Amino acid sequence: MTDSLFQAIENQIKRAQSNIYTALPASVISFDGHTVQCKPMINRVLANGEEISIPPLVDVPAQFPHAGGFCITVPIKPGDEGLVVFSSRCIDGWFASGNASKPLDNRINDLSDGFFIVGCNSVPNKIPDFYHEGVSMQTDDGQTHIRLINGTIYIKGNIEHEGNVKQVGNYNQTGSFSQTNGNTNSSGTITAQDVKTNKGIDLNTHTHIGVQSGNSTTGVPK
Repeated sequence: MTDSLFQAIENQIKRAQSNIYTALPASVISFDGHTVQCKPMINRVLANGEEISIPPLVDVPAQFPHAGGFCITVPIKPGDEGLVVFSSRCIDGWFASGNASKPLDNRINDLSDGFFIVGCNSVPNKIPDFYHEGVSMQTDDGQTHIRLINGTIYIKGNIEHEGNVKQVGNYNQTGSFSQTNGNTNSSGTITAQDVKTNKGIDLNTHTHIGVQSGNSTTGVPK
């Protein structure tokens, strides 16, 4: 094989490879709750050395943990970074129907068939205060978080709860406790369990009997 023929074959292989994409970092332009429009952050270099930007990618499904009727989501915003992974075959049939489908186009590892994995960051956009001691769900600055280590869950931030609460074990509190009742925001009562009678006691309305003046001894609450 002559050098010129070898060079021609090698150049043809490189041209073919230049049109095959496996993964690219990208920056979000917009997000609709399912797919992102994003800008690839690696430019393409042509055979003549010219550098060109890859056009924005559209209708790119965003990846979140989602299975068994549960999901974990984050609010993807413009400028957020991630990685677009390109399918080896056309995904259009599956994307529209959710069913097994033959490729509707002959494209292979094409820019049209990407999946966006959020959170693959460049150095300027890395997590600024990474928590190394366990699992953390947090704001970037770490000022609001839920963190798990062996045997303990830490929560920092205000908590708004809707629903019932059931606790097994002791409860220790530092700071004050207040309840809004009457005809304002809260309904219901606060009760405690009498360890002697095992009866529920309404802490809003209960009274003591047998109270003696000058003596701290009281009767059984009721």
